[in-house]
Amino acid sequence: MAFFEQLSLIIIYAGIAQGVFVTLLLNNRNVRENRANLFLSVLLLAMSFTILHTTFAGRVITHFSIKSYALGDPSFFLIAPLLWLYVQELTGHRVRLSAQTIAHFIPCLIAIFFSLLLKALPSTNPLISYLDSHRSWRSGVFWFCMVVQFSVYLFYIHKRWLTYQKLIEQEVSNTENVSIAWVRFFMGVFLSINLIFLLILLNVIHHGAMFWSSRTIAVIFSLSIFALGYKGILQKAIFALSSINTQQELPTPSSEVPSTTTKKPDQQLIDRLLHYMDSEKPYLDPELTLSDLAKRLSISRSVLSQLINEGMGDNFYNFINKYRVEQVKVFMGDPAMKHFNLLGLGLEAGFKSKSTFNLIFKRFTGLTPSEYIKMLND
Repeated sequence: MAFFEQLSLIIIYAGIAQGVFVTLLLNNRNVRENRANLFLSVLLLAMSFTILHTTFAGRVITHFSIKSYALGDPSFFLIAPLLWLYVQELTGHRVRLSAQTIAHFIPCLIAIFFSLLLKALPSTNPLISYLDSHRSWRSGVFWFCMVVQFSVYLFYIHKRWLTYQKLIEQEVSNTENVSIAWVRFFMGVFLSINLIFLLILLNVIHHGAMFWSSRTIAVIFSLSIFALGYKGILQKAIFALSSINTQQELPTPSSEVPSTTTKKPDQQLIDRLLHYMDSEKPYLDPELTLSDLAKRLSISRSVLSQLINEGMGDNFYNFINKYRVEQVKVFMGDPAMKHFNLLGLGLEAGFKSKSTFNLIFKRFTGLTPSEYIKMLND
């Protein structure tokens, strides 16, 4: 037991240090390229503070601790709201100081208020006597609130992310620079934390208050900081996220598009789009976006979006990548391209990575590139 006690303390110390280090790194002027990193650094710092407060407040840091009634650590209620604000910024919704933003932290403020209020009551007060004699119930309510809060926030974060993915596919033709893999990993970490909260709640219900729960959470938070810090530093997207201007996705004024919202797309514009795609091959540009293509065609972005969505029955992402897949097929049969390997053909056709190339090619042909070229050679 002494070994595991020391090991947990080492992990906790390292987690706090890692959280502070990554926070400083994210706020370096050469690194912080977007506001989302600022909110991520605040989230990691809050997790580090939660570890510090849970592990040491009232036991080690006695001189700096405010005497309060132990309803549960209020700092836990900071994590989910800060996660939400980070995702807001990451998906292009600028967070501003407002009553709505402050409202996210009301549960934390309520927990602090009642902890201080109950501590001010005499020990003979009936409410204090009841809470002291029902510690398991008190602990269960706290962890129930934590599970509910995390679950609600994760639900809305997942919903926001699905909406953002749809916006991505309406604007870009390659998604490598929009941090999809990073966000999935990030969400997985906090889903795991919520599952730990749920397990603690179930144990409290069945076995009573657990004095090891705070140490367990401190270790889990420390390991989470390791994962987020390590993955974040390795992921270019966390430092140089090519964010989509989601403001462009808001409905355009009726004066800009007088009648296209009620009429079918102009067939002449559709023919012009298809002719341009065949003759100029803009899809060979891996950085092509809906806005770029609209400028090349000298039409508004909203009109082009309608041409593709309603006229072609597809989104921009699939529309462009279908052309890239067809171009790869042409390259496979071109003797002049024989010196390229399959990945090289994909890159020449406008794809940005091997994984995306294989995924998109199989989506539209039912075969991987290697399977398709083998079929051609048989």
